[in-house]
Amino acid sequence: MPSPTPPEPEPDLELMARVSGKDPAAERILVRRLSGRVARLARLLSGPSVDADDAAQLALLEILASAGTFRVAASLEAWADRITVRTVARLVRRESAHKSLLARWIVPGELPWGRRSDAGGEPLGLDAILARLSPERREALVLRHALEYSVEEIAELTGAPVGTVKDRLVAGRKEIRKALERDARRAERRRPS
Repeated sequence: MPSPTPPEPEPDLELMARVSGKDPAAERILVRRLSGRVARLARLLSGPSVDADDAAQLALLEILASAGTFRVAASLEAWADRITVRTVARLVRRESAHKSLLARWIVPGELPWGRRSDAGGEPLGLDAILARLSPERREALVLRHALEYSVEEIAELTGAPVGTVKDRLVAGRKEIRKALERDARRAERRRPS
């Protein structure tokens, strides 16, 4: 006897109408569908100053609260990406402003609890290198290379002009290239002859 076929996924517009009407079952369906994607995007965009799990939760809450604004013109995932990007960017900007006040009291290259772990230590992984970028450059690179948005789509998502997005991508790539070359040189110097 053949196994029963799974039910067809609920049409996005109908699902979002139910979520907008505060239907708990629809909210659970939406959260299950989007939580992994939102968490990955928040982790990539958040950087070191913002807790990625908190950012993902806030983005999911914002998605639930904005359910009534969903229109079929975009896929549900693309619509949720926009909300996630805006939510995480807002958190990063808020944290950066707070951190810049703190930075006046910290000696460059030092943290109140000791030296930076990357000062002459092991080569950095991609996460650590991305964490060194400005939030705007990290955001542009993640959206372009991890999520494959076009420059124009990134401009729309972030509210930045197309030229600015291009500049952020070029500068971010150069910065990553320099960090990788620096790490390669360090690794080469540490190798036994």
